[in-house]
Amino acid sequence: MRVLLSEIRDAKHTRAANIVALLGFMANAIWTVANVFVGERFVTVENAIVSVLFLLALLLLRRNRHGAAALLISTVFLLHMLFVALTFGYASGAHQFFLLGTVIPYLVFPRSARHAANSFAALSGLAYLACTALRDQLPGTIVVGSETGMAILNAALLLLILAATTAFFVTEMRKSDDALEAEHARSEDLLYNLLPTEIAGRLKDAPDQIIADSLDHIAILYADIVGFTQCSARMAPTDLVSFLNRIFSTFDHLAAKHKLEKIKTIGDAYMVAAGTPSPVGDPVQCIAEMALDMQAAVQDMSPEFTDGLQLRIGLHAGPAIAGVIGTKKLFYDVWGETVNIASRMESHGEPGRIQLTGLAHEELKTEYTFEERGTIEVKGMGEVKTWWLTGRATSA
Repeated sequence: MRVLLSEIRDAKHTRAANIVALLGFMANAIWTVANVFVGERFVTVENAIVSVLFLLALLLLRRNRHGAAALLISTVFLLHMLFVALTFGYASGAHQFFLLGTVIPYLVFPRSARHAANSFAALSGLAYLACTALRDQLPGTIVVGSETGMAILNAALLLLILAATTAFFVTEMRKSDDALEAEHARSEDLLYNLLPTEIAGRLKDAPDQIIADSLDHIAILYADIVGFTQCSARMAPTDLVSFLNRIFSTFDHLAAKHKLEKIKTIGDAYMVAAGTPSPVGDPVQCIAEMALDMQAAVQDMSPEFTDGLQLRIGLHAGPAIAGVIGTKKLFYDVWGETVNIASRMESHGEPGRIQLTGLAHEELKTEYTFEERGTIEVKGMGEVKTWWLTGRATSA
């Protein structure tokens, strides 16, 4: 993000450097031709050299050597104006262009080279003050036409250039602001896609705060696509990703429907929670509805696949801890025994069935139908009595 913002800010300086170098090349090329006809060979040669140097700056910019190009532009401009001021004298008003030299460095140097811009701007300012203080010692060596007329012409050109420079600054600031606003909106969307809305808001308000919430009662669901490993071995990468994207997008839609929070996907496994970070009316019931809808959605898609599709689902309810981990790739997760038990319910389940613990069964038994599985041996937990969730109870 920071790198991208820096690129957006520096883009206007690159455009300005291109414009200044191009105008410097064109102006000095024109003066070179004009001085050939006037017969001022020394001035002609100087204009030709300056024109070539500005062209070199353009080539450096084309090769993305912005710093070198800005240094060359600022140096050439300062030396050229010294030559012009000494050659045409104070009365010509040429020294006024040193004022432009206090602006150009800030246009062409990137933000990372602000010290260089300050130095060139200060040198131009000092040169202007020196010309003003020593005006009687600057009679000039060449007089072209009326000195008063030339002074007026130079003043008019300076005002025109400064007006154009101001307009450029305003336009580029608008472009930069628009680009920054668009990038900020994209980063906001990304943040809210990665994290729950409530958590993203808390993180924005207090970026350095550790987000860790103790939850008294939530429900967790784990689902796994049965036989996915064997199936994926026969699928092309594009087909595999498309397959998972379609299934998980369907699950995401169902999670939003039931106001649940998708926690993560691990390979072909899907984890969702009810009651975090925002409370819901009955977390266990919401999770049960999600499980039944997931089964129905997979059954609808199953005929499209040669080997069919089946889910193995496990769920459990209880206390847990939720929070955000990571610094670069932020991740909202849930931890605790409730999470581990829900995972065990899935891994010790059977294809096409929804297994849940006695605690979850107790909360759901009046509104859903079950089939008692009995006591099973669960790794890390010993013997656990479980049930199969088979459907919704029909109202009388």
